[in-house]
Amino acid sequence: MSSNYFVSKDKKSGEVVYLEYDKEGYNVKPKVQKKDAIEVNKIVFVSPSLTEKLLKKKINSKISKLLLELNTSYDDEEDSGTARYRDKLMEAERLKQMIMKIYQKYLGKSYTALTIKKMQIIIDGYKAKLYEINNMKQKEMFFKLINGMTYDEEEPKRGKGR
Repeated sequence: MSSNYFVSKDKKSGEVVYLEYDKEGYNVKPKVQKKDAIEVNKIVFVSPSLTEKLLKKKINSKISKLLLELNTSYDDEEDSGTARYRDKLMEAERLKQMIMKIYQKYLGKSYTALTIKKMQIIIDGYKAKLYEINNMKQKEMFFKLINGMTYDEEEPKRGKGR
């Protein structure tokens, strides 16, 4: 199994200025930049088994974070709970779309189908949380409206004032 790679470095600075390869694979752009290290703009994983393991680990960690956030309740759910759950819902939907569009070709059909089902359950859980929070807010506003009218705005007593 031979691979054809052509790497060209700048003689003065030592930077890689040209790289040619003839393989398709999973592209990754590293985010971490360290001092006195080689600067890497793109990594291509060409091994299907390595790509599958990396993607499964990445997906499972994101699913775990989403489930932890879904199952964690906070005391301040009234104010920031709606925004937090809405953001997590969007993140879950985005991950589901990425699995269906990008990661599906690297993962097996059974794992992809199972993961999409998991994601749909998580999305439904976030929708249910948002519904509960909105329903509680509506009930509170209704009770405030009812109680506010009876206590605060009592009509003056009419009748004979002798």
